[in-house]
Parts: sequence; structure tokens; C-alpha cells
Amino acid sequence: MAVNPRPEGKRAKKLTGQLFVSQFIAQYRFRIGPYRVLYDIDDPRKRVVLLKLAKRDEQIYH
Repeated sequence: MAVNPRPEGKRAKKLTGQLFVSQFIAQYRFRIGPYRVLYDIDDPRKRVVLLKLAKRDEQIYH
């Protein structure tokens, strides 16, 4: 993710709508096996902000 925060393919997805995690808005989801990572990209500062890591069967989108 540090090299390419917007990878091509099915593992990464830009989220539609606004998904709030704490006081942040998750813009992307990345799939790693049974886990999902919700994150945001801060382009001006060149940072990837990881917001949540959860197993797929947990309530990740709530």
C-alpha cells in the first residue's frame, strides 16, 4: 500500500458514499484473505491512513 495505495484488480475498491470510521471517512477497502482494511489516502501529505482492520464476518461497515 505504501508503493501503490490504489492497486488495480478485485482486491481493492473505492467505496461509494460516506463511511465514517471514528471522525474519518473511509474512501477505500482492501481485501487480504478473510480480512478487510478500510483506509483513506492523504495525497498532499503522501500518506495512507489505515482506519479499520476486521474479519469479513464482523460488522466492518457499521
